[in-house]
Order: sequence, then C-alpha cells, then structure tokens
Amino acid sequence: MNDMINVIGGTYREVNLDYISNNIYGSGLRAVKYLLESSTLNVNFYTAGNEDSKKYLKDFKQIYKERFDFQIEGTNSILTFKYNFALDNPTIYPSPQLIDQKTNINVSEGNIICFGMLDASFSINANKVVYDPQTSINPIIFSKENKAKEIIYIVNSTEAEVLSQSKAKKDILRFFFIEEKVTALIIKSGPKGASLFLNEETEIAIPSYITENVYKIGSGDIFTTVFGRYWLEGNLPLEDCARYASKATALYCNDESYFIKESFFENFTFKEYIYKELREKQIYLASPIFSLSEVILIDKIRNAFQDIGVKVFSPYHDIGYGDERLIAEADLKGLNDSDIVFSVLDGLDSGTLVELGYAMAKNMRIIGYHRTESIESLLMLECANISYFKDLTTAIYQTIWNL
Repeated sequence: MNDMINVIGGTYREVNLDYISNNIYGSGLRAVKYLLESSTLNVNFYTAGNEDSKKYLKDFKQIYKERFDFQIEGTNSILTFKYNFALDNPTIYPSPQLIDQKTNINVSEGNIICFGMLDASFSINANKVVYDPQTSINPIIFSKENKAKEIIYIVNSTEAEVLSQSKAKKDILRFFFIEEKVTALIIKSGPKGASLFLNEETEIAIPSYITENVYKIGSGDIFTTVFGRYWLEGNLPLEDCARYASKATALYCNDESYFIKESFFENFTFKEYIYKELREKQIYLASPIFSLSEVILIDKIRNAFQDIGVKVFSPYHDIGYGDERLIAEADLKGLNDSDIVFSVLDGLDSGTLVELGYAMAKNMRIIGYHRTESIESLLMLECANISYFKDLTTAIYQTIWNL
C-alpha cells in the first residue's frame, strides 16, 4: 500500500445563503480534509490561489504537520462560489470569463486524485489517476495533455455526453474505454445513484441512500475522493470502492462530517433509495407568488425539480394571474393530478393554506419548507401527512424520496 496520495484541485470560497455558511474548501481542499481526517495517509496538495489562499493552507499545515504538504500556483484572487441554495447554479466571483490565462500545475509522481479547476490547468505523468472534470463546459480530456498507467473517470451524465460528444450510451462507453483507455468509468446520476462500468459490457449499479439531511455542496467531491482513496490503496474490488464512496457521501450529506471511518460502513443505517421512474410523477408547488423574492424562489425550486427529471405543476408558471374562479378550478385540477405537494410556508399565505387544506382532505403527502415559522404557528398543519424542513435542498430531496 502506498501511504501517500497527491491531490490536484481547487481551493475556493463557498457561500450558501440558505444554509448560512461561508467556508473555504473547493474540490481539492475538501478532498484533502477528508483524507487527513479519515485515514492515516499523507497528502500532497497541488492547487492555485492568491496570498489569502496560501495563508489558509499554511494554517492547515499547522494542524496536520508532516502529514500535509502543498504547492500553490499564484493567481490574483480566490474564486468565490455563491449559492442561493445548494441545488441552484452558483454565481462565481470573479467571473471565470475574466481569467485571461490559467496557471498550470505539473505533477509527475505517484498516485493522484485530480479535479478540474476554473483557475488552473494541469500536466500529469503518473501511475494511477482518478479524474473528476467538475464541469460540463469545455471539460478537459485527460489524454490530450496527460499520461497515466491507469485512469478512472468519475463524471455526471452531462459531462459524459460532452466529453464523448454523444448521447448514445454505446458511443459514450466507446470513447472512455477505447479512446481514453480507462480502467473503469463511473457515471453519477444524482438521486438515482451511479453506474460503475468495468468495461463496455459490464455495468454495476451503485445505490444512493436516503438521509435525514442533505448537505449537497461538496458531496460529489467526497464520492470521488473516497473512491479514489480505496482504489489507490489497492485493497478492494472496484465495486466495493464505489459502494464505500456512496455510503461516505450519505454520511457527509447527513452530518457535514469529514471523519468517516471504514467501520462506519459496516454499521451503516441509511436506507438504500429504490429508484422510481420520475417522468410520470407530478409535484404540486404551493407557495405565495406576490413579491419578487417569492416569484424568484418558486422559479428556482421548480427548476431544481425539473433538473432532477420530475413533472411540476406550479400555479405561477402553469396558470399565472387572472380570473380568480378559473384560477381556483385550475389549481384544484393541478392538485388532483399531482402525487405530492411541496409547500413554501414562510408567511403562512392564506391561499397556500387553502391548497394545503385541500391536500390534507385528500391525505396527500406534503413536504414543507420554511425559514421563519415557529412550531406554534404550524400547529394547524399537525394532523396533516407533512414533514417540515428548514434547508431547501433537504426539502427538495425529501420530496423526491417520498414520491
């Protein structure tokens, strides 16, 4: 077993307005944090950043001493990813379009976990590499500028299509196994889980798990890092590496913890999510739609559900404003045709409560999201088949899991 892992990846500031968090991680530093907290491995970290980034990494070294070392390529600023909530597309400061020339990171040794970066490119000549491109916008094809004796890609479905320039599964697999000559390929599919391909014919389903909380930012980084750790250590079959990665991701999402020991996998309690075809399911969005902030919020919630692949009935989007009687009739039809109700409860809007009362009478499952309401103000809904959440991403995932 090699007791050293090299990590290439970003060091970024991450702001989540809904979760009220402001941290410095990024894919690379998050991988480093997990490896140092959950294993006895030593870590070399290659990243890019400014003087503030360097100071932060020096503080990291003060904590982990000789187990951690880093090399940082200089940039003018530290990139900030600002999320309204974790499933929303982040705003990035400064804009990546303003980065005139990326710095380059060179690594020619050992085993590497490599993440694509916005502020740096890389040149690799290594033994074994796990590569996560991190973007579907001009993702780097590894073999064009880099070499590895063995490489495993971990991508989402969009990245796989962009890299292979095809939506056809056989073409995607041919690109990775024939052109990129991968040892294996993992394609992640959100709540559905992931697929591990050992070759063009052998596909193994890797499940996802239902957690009480869903701290989503960085969950993909944890999956890649945990898989990479166990594969690079060389003690487990690839399927076990992938299953450990999925379980570790669930533990991270639930607790936002980097301390994830192997023994936790043996005493794992989260239920496996049994995927259902979502295209024929419908979610009803019950929410006030009067102020600009309310309209923006419901628009983003609708987008998040549609990105997952489920139908959404939104009175604002599907009916709009107009004759109140006609609107009421259309709303009731939308409720009758839906399988579950997602409700924004802040403000306890009277129209929203009428919709929830109708859903209660039909014993429909309701998922409620709010940031400001007290337990006492929600007592009127206590008899409903309802669950409340103060984190929007968790509420959205719980809605999908309850369909």
